[in-house]
Amino acid sequence: MQYGEEIIKEFDVERDLEVWENKNEREFVIRITLPEFCCLCPRSGYPDFATIYVDYVPDKLVVELKAIKLYINSFMSRKISHEDSINEIYSAIEKKIQPKWMKIVGDFNPRGNVHTVVEICSESFIKEKKVEAETRQDNRSAGARRINERENDRKRDFAPRRNDRRDSFRGNDRDRGDRGSFRGGDRDRGNSRDRGNFRGNDRGDRGDRGDRGDRGNNSRGDSRDRSGGGSRDGYRKIQYENDKQPNIIKKD
Repeated sequence: MQYGEEIIKEFDVERDLEVWENKNEREFVIRITLPEFCCLCPRSGYPDFATIYVDYVPDKLVVELKAIKLYINSFMSRKISHEDSINEIYSAIEKKIQPKWMKIVGDFNPRGNVHTVVEICSESFIKEKKVEAETRQDNRSAGARRINERENDRKRDFAPRRNDRRDSFRGNDRDRGDRGSFRGGDRDRGNSRDRGNFRGNDRGDRGDRGDRGDRGNNSRGDSRDRSGGGSRDGYRKIQYENDKQPNIIKKD
């Protein structure tokens, strides 16, 4: 057995997960990426590979990097599920260093058409996210109130101008009505003049027809006189060449 295999096989998290003192007073984030995580499926025994991301804000202690590498490699021959492995890693590191905040993500390689990502974070992180969500909701509410206030102000400012415009429109309508009645009067007067002209024309036409009728009667009378054989009823008697004229005998 090689020394590496012996160390991994005999690794004890309580004894071998080494930690150091944090000498810095300011807060900072430590990000660790472990791309060679491997464990065995508890049902089939097939290997499961994953990349482990460890992010934490230390308080008084930090985890030593070689120790966490050996601890992650100790899962290589263990039959454990995805969820249990990530939860166990989180619990072991949290118990050792007690960080102010920590998040661990296990991104497992797809196997059997399944891709699994397991994420665990501290309660302070959840509270922080909750506070951020509440803050975003408050900001949305405040923004909605500001929008409503601006809309109400715009309506108040626009109302007097709209009333003035409505009054001006009404005045224009009245002016157009007056002009329309004036034009209607002009049309009525024009129509009366046309009717007068029409009546005058009727009188003139009737007079002309009367004159023509008189002239026609006179001409017919003259023709009857010239022919000598006309009747008083306006009919002309036809005379032939051998017709004899009747003799008129006057009685005493």
